[in-house]
Amino acid sequence: MIPIISSIIAGQKNPTLLRSFSLSLFYVLGMALTYATAGVITGLLGASANIQAYLQAPVVLITFSIVFILLALSMFGFYELQLPEKLRSRLNNTSQNIKGGQSVGVFFIGALSALIVSPCVSAPLAGALLYISTTADAVLGGLSLFALGLGMGVPLIAVGVGGGKFLPKAGHWMDVVKAIFGIMLVGVAIWLLERLLPAP
Repeated sequence: MIPIISSIIAGQKNPTLLRSFSLSLFYVLGMALTYATAGVITGLLGASANIQAYLQAPVVLITFSIVFILLALSMFGFYELQLPEKLRSRLNNTSQNIKGGQSVGVFFIGALSALIVSPCVSAPLAGALLYISTTADAVLGGLSLFALGLGMGVPLIAVGVGGGKFLPKAGHWMDVVKAIFGIMLVGVAIWLLERLLPAP
């Protein structure tokens, strides 16, 4: 997403600091609202037809635990999760056809960018959606994923405003952060299984 926001800002004629911040913010809000919508829909679907009761069945808990373990393995670097190339290309082409200079256009570019889920966020996002489906809480789902989108947007705003001056350099620390997320996903899998297994 960093190249997208960078190209939007670079495409402006003599962008001011305020204009760069405004465009970056609209981009991030579009992205965050897309995630929030996914959270609300997942929460609503979880609440319908008493799905929460079905989600407590052992087969469902074991399946979700396996999914969390697979997501954790992705965070540990065993493989990358991505949308199929054909779908990514179509979404990318659509996002490039939207005029980037106006705030509304940048908002929609942010929304489309959220659909082109990058490998670094797909595991936490999928894990969050699975958890939200078990809570059956649309408000929690919307707020949680809106916060996720805003958190992801902080570095994007920093890039948009400062051209990368405010961001730490890429390095080993990024792998450590992914590993921490992986450990948290394993923890959620264990938490789900503790309902079925003896405490020791």
